[in-house]
Amino acid sequence: MPANAARVQILRNGRLIDDFPFTGGAGLAYTDYLLWKSTSYTYEVKLFDGAGSVVADQTASVTTPAQVGSFPRLYAPTSFWNTPIAANPAIDPNSAAMVSKALVPYAGSANMANTDAWGKALAFTNVVSRFYSVVCTLYDCGTSISFHIPSYAQPTTGGDHHLIVIDPSTSSELDMWLSAFNGSWSAGSRYIGPTNAWGANCSPGQHCDGAVAAGFAAFGGVVRPEEIAQGHIDHALFMAMPYTRSGFLACPATHTDGIYNDPAAIPEGAHLQLDPAFNVDAQPWPQYEKVIAHALQTYGVYVGDSGGTLSFAGEPNLDRGYDAWGLIGVPNPPNLSSLPWGQFRVLQLQAC
Repeated sequence: MPANAARVQILRNGRLIDDFPFTGGAGLAYTDYLLWKSTSYTYEVKLFDGAGSVVADQTASVTTPAQVGSFPRLYAPTSFWNTPIAANPAIDPNSAAMVSKALVPYAGSANMANTDAWGKALAFTNVVSRFYSVVCTLYDCGTSISFHIPSYAQPTTGGDHHLIVIDPSTSSELDMWLSAFNGSWSAGSRYIGPTNAWGANCSPGQHCDGAVAAGFAAFGGVVRPEEIAQGHIDHALFMAMPYTRSGFLACPATHTDGIYNDPAAIPEGAHLQLDPAFNVDAQPWPQYEKVIAHALQTYGVYVGDSGGTLSFAGEPNLDRGYDAWGLIGVPNPPNLSSLPWGQFRVLQLQAC
């Protein structure tokens, strides 16, 4: 390494991945994430001196390995996200009324939000990535939050501006809502939590806010393209919906922005399941829809937010820099109105 190197840029296929100070030493270790399996990438590493002049510029190509085993999931094996629904679970006595009023009337616009506007943007950081103090502008601003954030990280472009940054070296995630970058990072609310624990911002039964309305860890339940590609999703899904209940918080949610004072509205935190007796494989659906439906039967879906449509959460292409969903033939967003919404059931609600 040149003795006068002061700053590093890392580019993948010409796209800037990170830009951070060079602190010296004989070498530089950096892990790039969000890569597709069995794919070749070209990297360029540039070193700059204190005046901004390039003092070294090297390129190399690598090919990612094939996926081995199941695609890794976040949170503990005992997390509510990762626990399969038991056989013959207790069904809420008001399930039929809730399904009839809060699901079926909205089925025509049902979808998975995997767009750059309304997905849940995800980035992975390294310990060498720049360390930011994230300014808080609205809620839970009493706690100071700092985190390493890579240069490529971008929040979603829709009104929520969600961004989740994961630091694998500390098994932690930064969840941001209304996030923005203008030389420094800010967010309407921002939280740090573990990626190997419960999957919500506070313990079961406690009340606290979060970057999503129900207080869940913000990447909980998000569908990733690798999960569709492998043919199975090994966790529960996250759903936003229009007809959410006010004044009632269902475990495992820790917060709610429910809207309607109606017992037929579905509260945030509710756990829904597609009837496992429904024959998914017999349907004339694209494969991605069958993968989603099987997950809805095995793990179910948690209501985590109020929104304009029935919408499962997906990871957008935004921070990958390539069209991962297009590689597996999934549109942005996929229409899921053909799911048998009348055959969902609300599992026994427990007030939190």
